[in-house]
Amino acid sequence: MSLFLAYDGGGSATRAGLYNAGRELLAEAVGGPCNPVDVGPAQCIAVLRGLARQVMADRRGPVEAVAAAISGAGKSRLQARIGRALARHLGTRVVIATDVRAPLFANAGGRPAVLVVAGTGSCVLAQAGDGRDTVIGGRGVFFGDAGSAYQIGAEALRAAARARDGLAPPTALEARLFEAVGCADEEGVVVWAARAAKADVARLCPVVMAAAAQGDAAARAVVHDQAERLAEQVCAACNRLSLSGNVPVFMVGGVLEHAEAFREAFDEVLRRKAPELRPLLAPLRGHRAALELALTDAPPKWASVCEVAGEPDDGLPTTETGSATAPSLDQMSPAGIVETMNREDARAVKAVAQQAPAVAAAITAAADRLRAGGRLVYVGAGTSGRLGVLDASECPPTFGVAPERVIGIIAGGDRALRESVEGAEDDADQAVKDLRALVPPVSEKDFVTGIAASGSTPYVRAALDAAKTAGACTGLICAVSDPEITADIVIAADTGPEVLVGSTRLKAGTAAKLALNMISTGAMALAGFVYEGHMVGVRPLNAKLRRRAVRILAALAGLDRDAAARALDVAGHSIPVAVLMVQKGLSRADAEERLRKAGGSLRAALETA
Repeated sequence: MSLFLAYDGGGSATRAGLYNAGRELLAEAVGGPCNPVDVGPAQCIAVLRGLARQVMADRRGPVEAVAAAISGAGKSRLQARIGRALARHLGTRVVIATDVRAPLFANAGGRPAVLVVAGTGSCVLAQAGDGRDTVIGGRGVFFGDAGSAYQIGAEALRAAARARDGLAPPTALEARLFEAVGCADEEGVVVWAARAAKADVARLCPVVMAAAAQGDAAARAVVHDQAERLAEQVCAACNRLSLSGNVPVFMVGGVLEHAEAFREAFDEVLRRKAPELRPLLAPLRGHRAALELALTDAPPKWASVCEVAGEPDDGLPTTETGSATAPSLDQMSPAGIVETMNREDARAVKAVAQQAPAVAAAITAAADRLRAGGRLVYVGAGTSGRLGVLDASECPPTFGVAPERVIGIIAGGDRALRESVEGAEDDADQAVKDLRALVPPVSEKDFVTGIAASGSTPYVRAALDAAKTAGACTGLICAVSDPEITADIVIAADTGPEVLVGSTRLKAGTAAKLALNMISTGAMALAGFVYEGHMVGVRPLNAKLRRRAVRILAALAGLDRDAAARALDVAGHSIPVAVLMVQKGLSRADAEERLRKAGGSLRAALETA
């Protein structure tokens, strides 16, 4: 039986559908967001690959074609990168387009029509039927994304703030939004909003819709204002192309499909502004719309088509290849070696910077699990494994976290820290045993991050698969743009070929260390092990560390060095306990108890009434 795979990739979630040639849905799966602008191309590819495995798990037969309609994949180079990766992975033809183009093609073909999208983001696409088309909006959160779930959530937060400041009448939005983001006060919401991703704000949309449905004036105003702005974009698109008559306006996206109050408001405004237009929910939506691209023999020019040509490549990751133009190290002067390696190291820094969204997501995942009593676990082989063990071993003395909360696992065991253990990185069975040896067992409370420069190390792949099966959140740090290993969060810092071919202890190792620094430091800071930029968990186990602890306590508690030294002794050499004793006038026992109830967070303990 011939099979066809179709994706609908958005800013909040990605859905995959497996179909037969008769357009019958055989299997379906849902994964995380895959907008490559938000999460990066590597994470986008990882999500698509993971969903392919899920829908194909119980199916047999060749995949004839794949189509992916992906939010944010508007550039041809980006489409080609994603398409090539999927084509190699699935061994078939892949068609890539945006999540706006695909449903308009599926529902209107080449006829004059308008597609209006209101999901996490928003956009209006209109076509005239003579090859001309135009796009209105869709430029992201900075420019507004009118009518999107993000903009509705953001405007509701602003409306609640205005009401709180007495600039508008009271609104139920304030309490509802506070509860939705899990914050008890305004300060917490402000901090949340500063850190929130686009998808986090978009998830507030149902809260706003519920308040509007119950008659809250502020919520209703937000809904109607955003519906008006979206309708204005539809009219602008029609005017630009001189569309007239009974032109269909196909509606897609979670806001228009699931929020009846918004859809009714949009319909009312549009009929008032342009009575000749016919708004209707698109009959073909999501991956069902993308399927039409997979089934067509002649995809439109705006779609990227990637074919599997001949045999696959030799499978070598870029970390194992050499530069075709650079001279070899043994032909350089010492100064030339330094200059070349400095230049290449700068590329590693840039590669990590380009993965900022994925690194931030890893920090959030690690911090959430540390706060909930879980663990941060690193898994790697060779240099990658040593870097993970190094980062894990430095967390207890730096942050005062218990050693069992941050764990490094290296293929080949402790011996591999000092010498090469041949074959260890290929031992998938041992990886599963090593992970299962952790006590308590790996669970949903843990964040397990694999480190594999090539993105294909069998030991790391097996460990992450086992961790995922156990319910853990998984991450991957690699140095290639298209890793074979999949994870919930992929940090693909593409560092390119090494100056010493295949020596990933160089740029690839530097990039991994940079990412690890950010993940552990950021997670510890968010989990409460850092206060006012200081390592308040540092353990004064030697003279240098004692001097550092005294300086930190003096700065935080406003004491001179001698007083800080005495207070530190009385507090059992714990900086957080000493700060609480000095600032709150507590006994050591009371300070320790307050700190325990605050989950070890000094800030939370100080703010406790």
